Amino acid sequence: MNGSPRASQALAASGDPFTYYVQAGAFARTEDAEQQRARLAMLGVESRLTEREQGGRTVYRVRVGPFEKKEDADAAKEKLGDAGVDSALVRVQR
Repeated sequence: MNGSPRASQALAASGDPFTYYVQAGAFARTEDAEQQRARLAMLGVESRLTEREQGGRTVYRVRVGPFEKKEDADAAKEKLGDAGVDSALVRVQR
C-alpha cells in the first residue's frame, strides 16, 4: 500500500490524487500580498496567505482553495481572470 491510509481514502473518495488551489500572486512583501487579498475580498473571493522559503527569501503566496475537484479550481481561476486577476492553477499531491 502506497502513502498514508488517509491519502488512500481521499483518493478512493474522489478518484483524484491531488488537491487544487488557484494562486493569485506571489509577493516579496507581505503588504503586497495583503493588498491582493483585499482586492480578491472585494470581488467576493476568500483567499489565504501562505509563506514559503524560496531561494533564501520568504515569498508570500495568495491562494484560493483548496478545491477537491480540478473543475472547481478551473471555475475559480476563470472567475478571477474575468475580473482581470492573473492566476495560476496549483495542484498538491494529497
